[in-house]
Amino acid sequence: MKDPGFSWPICHEAKAGKPGRENYEDCPAGTTVGYSSQGDGGWRGEPDQCIKTVDVCRSPMERNAHTRQSGMTIERSFGNGHDGCIQQVATPRPRRADPYFFDIPNDQGMKERFWFNLDH
Repeated sequence: MKDPGFSWPICHEAKAGKPGRENYEDCPAGTTVGYSSQGDGGWRGEPDQCIKTVDVCRSPMERNAHTRQSGMTIERSFGNGHDGCIQQVATPRPRRADPYFFDIPNDQGMKERFWFNLDH
């Protein structure tokens, strides 16, 4: 499959079409997708971060829990004064174990997603 010119066989009867690929899991609730690298002209790398906006000045207990997070990679403060308590915390976005998928219609015509991995 890695050879040049390889093309996925398509089963027209199943109406599956070509496979898709999503390398990353969804970010947890309360976070948004972010990018660890960004270049000139708006270019962005892979959407490989989960970003959460937090108030690190709420209470000592919450502040200590915030500073102990493992996997924290980016912190950005906004404004000055008490607004300096608002930060964006980025954590690595989890990678999918099975990044490839087919969307195949079920008996009711609704597409269902079936995930798979080429490395297993």
